Amino acid sequence: MNRQHQTNFEDNSMNESNKNVKNIKSYRTVRSIQSLKLKKDTKINRLHIILDLYECDDKALAKASLLEQKVKKVLIQAELEPKIQTFYQFQPFGVTAIVCAQGLQFTLHTWPEYKSAAIDLYSFTNRKKATQICDQLKTVFRSGEYEMKVRKR
Repeated sequence: MNRQHQTNFEDNSMNESNKNVKNIKSYRTVRSIQSLKLKKDTKINRLHIILDLYECDDKALAKASLLEQKVKKVLIQAELEPKIQTFYQFQPFGVTAIVCAQGLQFTLHTWPEYKSAAIDLYSFTNRKKATQICDQLKTVFRSGEYEMKVRKR
């Protein structure tokens, strides 16, 4: 009997906890929606692009130093200066990069052995520059195929 009573108590307490969680979630949702209310003339320029490149030039993807030069060139063409950047060289090949520029951030990972790269770019000021950078990266890495997912945020 004690065991059964204890189980019922736990079930009731779990139900109460679940009710509280639901209330918190709905409260957060309401607050989020209220914080997103913008003036009519406010223009949202945020853009999130996920770009997968295939059939790339494997030599362009293999070394961090070469990749850094190519990325810097692309940013300069878009009239952006990298504020924070890091390029990590994997052994024997492959690179992961994180780059932050004014109004833009992106990560890049390369798989030279598969001739592919994955880019996750987020722009919060200029959609045109974001798409321009993606187009230039496709060209720089000589991508034969690509898949691009674009989401307005």
